[in-house]
Amino acid sequence: MTAIKITVDDNVTTLNYEAKTAENIGKRIEQLKAGLNTDNYGVCVVLGLNPTESNVRLLRRYQRDPEQASYREMPENQWKILLMLCDGQPSCDL
Repeated sequence: MTAIKITVDDNVTTLNYEAKTAENIGKRIEQLKAGLNTDNYGVCVVLGLNPTESNVRLLRRYQRDPEQASYREMPENQWKILLMLCDGQPSCDL
């Protein structure tokens, strides 16, 4: 996932974090729509939402300014799913 990426080079540890902002959510939704060749209804399905007009409006609310009354915060599990679908999930060797 891209939400948190830790890299170590020559004993220097770097932490990169992609914040769950309205701009980043919008960018990732557009990236997913392009990658899957779908619309907002298709994005709803992969995020575990029913493909209804109400949930399409909810996707738009996630992308609004947090100061607006109609703003809704995207749940963390949907944000993680969105990142995994856009960037993939690295394998983990145990």
